[in-house]
Amino acid sequence: MTPVTPDPATVDPYEAVRAELVKALARMVNRVTQHGKAEAQSALNSIAEIRITLAGVAKLDDYLEDLDAAERTLCLYLSR
Repeated sequence: MTPVTPDPATVDPYEAVRAELVKALARMVNRVTQHGKAEAQSALNSIAEIRITLAGVAKLDDYLEDLDAAERTLCLYLSR
């Protein structure tokens, strides 16, 4: 199956940024779980910084859900 590139004129910019955020958060969580708990606090601090950066963004609820999911995953990993 050949991937289809969406028409840039029809792509919602907020959704495009959100997709990039979700990919970056997934990479961050994977990196922490592969390299050990020592990196988890740094990742949690990065999530806190992202929250501050996004504080003024419209449609923030979706972003917060993504950040919450990454934070929950890291905290669960730390609790094991």
